[in-house]
Amino acid sequence: MLSDKYFIEMNRINLEKKKRKVEAKIRGDAFELVMYNLLKPKYKNLIDNNIKSKWSVMDFTDNTAKLEIECKNREGNKHNDFDGDCDTNGLCFGRNKYYYAIERLKLGYKFIVYFNCSDGIFYWELTNSEKQKDEYTFGMGGNKKIGQRPTQLIYIKTKYLQKFQQ
Repeated sequence: MLSDKYFIEMNRINLEKKKRKVEAKIRGDAFELVMYNLLKPKYKNLIDNNIKSKWSVMDFTDNTAKLEIECKNREGNKHNDFDGDCDTNGLCFGRNKYYYAIERLKLGYKFIVYFNCSDGIFYWELTNSEKQKDEYTFGMGGNKKIGQRPTQLIYIKTKYLQKFQQ
């Protein structure tokens, strides 16, 4: 039979994961706000899609500039912390966002994902998935620190990331 001590410890672990998840969401939201304010002067018709729904596929859209933008917070890591020899290297984001971007490319849009890393803000721009297919790989992963289950991801190879200049 399991002891009370076991259940107390499991509860503590679960609460810690939830706390880290909330903290990560707050940091991610803060980065999105920073990027919105940095990009708004250039893209006058930039829409924050998260105002309508926190579950929006893309963070920002500019229908005049035909642009979709996603922001990912990786502030605990340098942009090249995930370099290596296996297929799942580089900074990642959900594959659902990639598939959405592919559909938008067909309508003349381009897609940019910004990564907030400890050594700066980096970005990757997708304009032609066929010509750029060597720039990324697909894999499974998730943030174990916050108890995230493995999900389908796209990994952008580090050498294709560009440093954002303000």
